[in-house]
This record gives sequence, C-alpha cells and structure tokens, in this order.
Amino acid sequence: MNEYLKYAGILIVLILLQKTVVSFIDVTEFRITPDLVLIGLVYVGIKRGKIAGSIAGFISGLILDIFSFSFIGLMALSKTAAGFVSGFFNNDQKAERYLNSYLFIIIVSICSVVNNIVYFTFYFQGTNLTFIDILIRYVLPSTVYTALFSVIPVIFARRRRFAR
Repeated sequence: MNEYLKYAGILIVLILLQKTVVSFIDVTEFRITPDLVLIGLVYVGIKRGKIAGSIAGFISGLILDIFSFSFIGLMALSKTAAGFVSGFFNNDQKAERYLNSYLFIIIVSICSVVNNIVYFTFYFQGTNLTFIDILIRYVLPSTVYTALFSVIPVIFARRRRFAR
C-alpha cells in the first residue's frame, strides 16, 4: 500500500509540474510540451504492470482533463492506453534494467506515440487536418520532446546505482 501511495505522490507532483512549469518550455508554433506525467506513468507501468499502469493512467489523465478544461475523458483515455502499453514491459527480471538504461527512453517513446495518437486523433476529429498532418505536427514532436526529458530519470537512476 505504501508503494502505491508513493506512486500517487509522484504522479501528483508531475501533474502539478505539467500544469504549471512545463508550459513555459513549449516549442514550435503548435506549443508542444514534454509530457512529464507520461514519464511517471511509464515508470509505474514497468514496476507494477498493465492493470496498475492503466489505473494510474486513467486517474492522472482524468485529473489533467479537469485542470485543462478540455474534453473530459480524452486525456484519461490516452493515458490509460499508454499506461497499459507500459505494463507490457513489466518483468521481474528486467524491470530494473529497463528503468536504468536507454531502454527506458525507448519505452517512453513507444508509450508517447500511443498516447499522442489516441489523444490528437480524437482531439482533431472533424477538422481539416489529415492523419499525416497530425503525426508530423503534433505526435512526433511531442514524442521526441518527451523522450528527451525521459533521459533525466535514467541519469538519476544511474548516478544512484553508481553511488552504491
């Protein structure tokens, strides 16, 4: 139970950072920002599995939906899908290896593509944007930016591992 409270605390801090600080570091004219919540969500999915990743994704996505005053449930849906995908990498023998290496960045990238495709496809439903436009303008830049920020936990994990 304490472990789940720790994950909840981490996700709440990441949600607060996402809604306050991250908007100052947007790039491109489309205001692309890194998804810090997704990075935390991938961590939960790798550590605890598909169910925990999905539940954490739904709750954090719903909180983000409420704070963003946008389509209620859209972020919850996309984060649930990303949390479920991250749970596929839950493996007792390999979890620490995934979290402490470049593999974490690849997993975050995969989950970010899933998250962004689900979110932006529904968000731009009914507009003139084609699926390729959505991929090029929103999905790929957001995925790359999030992947760049996912290097930070890997660096801290490696530093902590070498300090032992």
